[in-house]
Amino acid sequence: MAIAARAPVKPVQDEVVRRLPRRETVDARLYLLINGLPHTRYWDEHIELLSDVGKGIGWVTGSAWLAIRDGSRGRRAGLAASGAMFAAVALVQGPLKRYLPRERPFKRRLALVVGMEPVDSSFPSGHTAGSFAAATALAAFYPDDRPLLLAFAAAVGVSRVYLGHHFVSDVLVGAGLGAGIGALAARLLGSGRREAVDTGAAPERPSRHRHRPRTQRRPARAVPRRRRLLVKGEQHQA
Repeated sequence: MAIAARAPVKPVQDEVVRRLPRRETVDARLYLLINGLPHTRYWDEHIELLSDVGKGIGWVTGSAWLAIRDGSRGRRAGLAASGAMFAAVALVQGPLKRYLPRERPFKRRLALVVGMEPVDSSFPSGHTAGSFAAATALAAFYPDDRPLLLAFAAAVGVSRVYLGHHFVSDVLVGAGLGAGIGALAARLLGSGRREAVDTGAAPERPSRHRHRPRTQRRPARAVPRRRRLLVKGEQHQA
């Protein structure tokens, strides 16, 4: 269930933005643009659910389904997606957030927060990194579904800003990091390998000697017998 905090007063937000360093001003204004979208109980609950599904359970479930339904390619795709997602989340939640500390947006009175307020560092977004890692890995095995997979991962990233948990730059860095890890995992597990099609019959070996097709002979045309012409002497005798 979504728990929405009261939004900070706009003059307070403007004052906070003015006090930020110039390099952070654009990031803060983009954050306010997305986080300031209309919030209702319905949208808060569903967007929080989207964020939670993108955290890991959704990608793991999809990977398991592919491993069961799509043979060797599905198993390799599922392993690449799950492995890339866990690797990206572990990297973000471990050393990166430890050595690159950053306050969450609500610490600066900029956010309308939906749900529980995280206590760890804001930079980068672990949800986004994990989602893009899994989506990129799956897209390498299923290129036709690439737009849908990346759109879902992007929606997870936007949801983190909408919920008030991350700045836009947190999401962008997490997306780039996750995409790189996903591409590496797909490459290691052979995303470009072509699957052999088992038809149940041994393939025919090409013959060394090519046989030329026999041409049918046309039947000989009957030549009509020529009648002998009579010379004048023979005509008189007749």
